[in-house]
Formats: sequence, structure tokens, C-alpha cells
Amino acid sequence: MSFLTLVFLFFVLLTGTTSATPSVAKPNVIFIVADDLGFNDVGFRNNNEINTPNINEFAKEGMVLENYYVQDVCSPSRAAFMTGRFPLHNTIVDWIPPPSTYGLPLNETTMAEKFNSAGYISHAVGKWHLGFYKWQYTPTFRGFDSFTGFYSGGEDYFTHVSSGGYDFRIDKKPRCGKGCSKVNTNDLGSYSTTVFTREAVRVINEHDTDYPLFLYLAYQGVHAPAQVPESYVEPYKNTIVSPVRRTFAGMLSAVDEGIGNVTTALKEKNMFDNSLFIFTASLDLENSNF
Repeated sequence: MSFLTLVFLFFVLLTGTTSATPSVAKPNVIFIVADDLGFNDVGFRNNNEINTPNINEFAKEGMVLENYYVQDVCSPSRAAFMTGRFPLHNTIVDWIPPPSTYGLPLNETTMAEKFNSAGYISHAVGKWHLGFYKWQYTPTFRGFDSFTGFYSGGEDYFTHVSSGGYDFRIDKKPRCGKGCSKVNTNDLGSYSTTVFTREAVRVINEHDTDYPLFLYLAYQGVHAPAQVPESYVEPYKNTIVSPVRRTFAGMLSAVDEGIGNVTTALKEKNMFDNSLFIFTASLDLENSNF
């Protein structure tokens, strides 16, 4: 069983200093993760059952890896993305439950730290799921200059409640712990895919182009629960029989729309032509659960 990834290029020469230094030559890197996406769910694989024009464009213009694997649950995949090391070595071999008193080991070097050492400004948006029982395990302590999203592994798309607790954060600066990290109550009731796209666009719009950008955009979609504004479901009412599958299609369309908004923002900022994109899933499925 394999999953696909759409890649322009992943490997960037990470030579530099321990602090950010201007460099217009290094490409911006946009790493996009869709959660629980199946191999045959994307438009160019399912004969356009689900409308994913922006993902399709990545496939058309980039490189599709046909023999590419992630893990069967998402924390090990995310840990592998972050460290470049197999779960056996980084020790995250299963998903991390919300009350857990562990996370990605602090002696592991993350790709955000490597990008920063090469002069990049690094931002994380979306789902983390690599531990949060101490501040040191949260994104801005692991190399990211800011984080907007949720620390845990799954929650309601609108209420942002996970295991009985509200989990939606704004961490505005490096090592943003107690007294800095804020609970994002302004987006209570807002659909998380839309929130994360909006935040990614804001990061791009406010980015200082004297420095290269590393943006880790980890969407909640299309992870359960099956939730999406009805406007995204409506286009599939005459083409997809199953109401559950229609909802899933709407969830994926929302993610694809978000990707389009991000690429548009990069173009408007004159950053697109010097940007590398990686699109991957975090869960290994032949088809999705929906």
C-alpha cells in the first residue's frame, strides 16, 4: 500500500549560521499536510469525482512519487516529517493521546530548527500532535517562529473542542509559553480549514522577503469528524450518492481551495516563482475512511 506525494523539491541546502541572515537565493519551502487523505481521493486519481484543481496542478507541474509511504497513524508520520528519522529511531511509534506525558523527544532536531539555522523564517499553522504536556514540546520551542492551530490530534472543526477541552492556540513568537501563548477564542465557531488558510495567507502577506520562508501548513482536513460548511457539499449532490462521501468531498474541496488561496498569496507577494511545494498525507490509506 502506498500514498502519493506531490513534490517540486524537498531537499534544500541547509548551510548557514545560527541566526537568520538575508538570502534571496534560497527558495521558500511550503510543506502542506492533509490528514487522513486516501490514495484515490484526489481529483487526478479518481477521475474528478472530487474537485481538486489546485492539487491536480501540483501533480501536473510537479513530481508524483508512486512508491511513497507514511505511517498508519499520524503522530509517527509527523515525527518523521519533522526529524527525517524513522519512528523506530525518533521513538514516536503510535498516535499521542491528549493526556499523554510525552512527545517528540527534546533531543531530536526538527526541520524547522534546520531551516532556521540556514537563515529561514519558519511558521507552523494547523495540527501539531507531537506533544504538549510541557511548553518545551510545543511548536515554537521546536524551531518555529510562530504557531496558530491546535496541539492535540483531533477536534471539532467548529467548536475546536478536543477531549472536553478547547484547543485552539496562537503562539506569536519563538519559545512562546506561559504568558505568551494565547487561547484563540476569536475563531470559536469558525471552520478550521478556513482559519488555517487565512493564517497561512497572513503569514505570507506579512513575510519579510529579505529572508526565505519555511511554512508548515498542516490542515485538520480531512480527518474525522465529518464536518464542512454546506456550501462545499452542494456541488456534489448530483454526482455522489453517499451523503457521507459527499461530506468528505466537501472537506477535501475546502482544503484544495485553501491551497489555491495560499498559492495566490505567494504570487501576489512575488514569492511563487522561488517557492518549492511539498504536498503529502499523514496517514497511509488505499482509500479514505469516508
